[in-house]
Amino acid sequence: MVMLECTYMKVSRNEELPAFFKRCLANIQKDKNRFLGMRVSKAREKYIQKQLSRHGFAEFSFPEPPSLFLSADEWEKTPYHSHIDLTHISSHHFSFEKEWVKGNELFNADAIQKDPQRELNDWMKLRAMDRDFEAIYLYQDDADWMMDAPSEAFTNNPCAEKAHDRVLTLGLGIGYFLYMCTLNPKVKEITVVERSQDVIDMFVKDILPQFHTSVPIHFICTDAFAYWQKENLQAFDYIYADIWQSSDDGLACITKLLEQYNPPFENTDFWIEDSCNEIMWTLSFYHFYETALNRKMDPADPYLPYMEKIRHYYEKEDHIYASVQEIKTRIYDTRTIRSILSMK
Repeated sequence: MVMLECTYMKVSRNEELPAFFKRCLANIQKDKNRFLGMRVSKAREKYIQKQLSRHGFAEFSFPEPPSLFLSADEWEKTPYHSHIDLTHISSHHFSFEKEWVKGNELFNADAIQKDPQRELNDWMKLRAMDRDFEAIYLYQDDADWMMDAPSEAFTNNPCAEKAHDRVLTLGLGIGYFLYMCTLNPKVKEITVVERSQDVIDMFVKDILPQFHTSVPIHFICTDAFAYWQKENLQAFDYIYADIWQSSDDGLACITKLLEQYNPPFENTDFWIEDSCNEIMWTLSFYHFYETALNRKMDPADPYLPYMEKIRHYYEKEDHIYASVQEIKTRIYDTRTIRSILSMK
């Protein structure tokens, strides 16, 4: 075996490495967005499942794949949607519209799903509602602000179930995560950090009275980045941050938080973290690729600062990566990615 060096970190050249690199590079090129918005029907469900399997959606590669359809009836009975009426909102800063959303169209219902093989063949959890359904769109000062949708449950429920004792959540929104936390018997107290007093006032007046909970809830009107300090966060047993619109701005926000303080991994979660981290999996792969082949990779300009963080992080490692499995594990390790992002 030949060793190609990167300051301290090394990657062993072995017979399985070229094939691994080739598969990863091919997976990066796949365009899975083509299926978003596709019309589906019960008659075509099996055909579309096979198409999704062929294009790398791992959950459809099993003999009995999950259904593409979500029940609109069941969603309408979920705790938040069935108990919280957003049409009660009467603030002059906020307004709502009820709109019918088409069923039988594929949408991304959850955060990005990690490739089981850890070879960058990551996939969206595509689902379609089984009929048209009525959703509520909230607007703040005429700007599209938030929607009560099934994806709220998929992306927030696991963290609300994980929450315990003294909980801190950054970002209030329509209070979905907050509401689900109040249903968790492990939660004793909740503190909400929200930068907009208008949002807090609206929430306290029109939404909070519908919670019917005995869990103490405290509101702090301040900027989440200003509050994200070790001395503040140490007062809580579980921390959840949700202050970004989507994965497009999520990675930058998570990075800014972690550069200030990287709290204990086990008790801290970030909304749709895997979706935000997807580009970090690719960039981390690029680093192992360029290290092994002594060939510098040039990602797009917006990703160069993250690439430099990755390079600096691994330069500090005195370690030989001798197997493909070890590289796969490292690329996808969320704890490692948080450590990389926390570097200034």
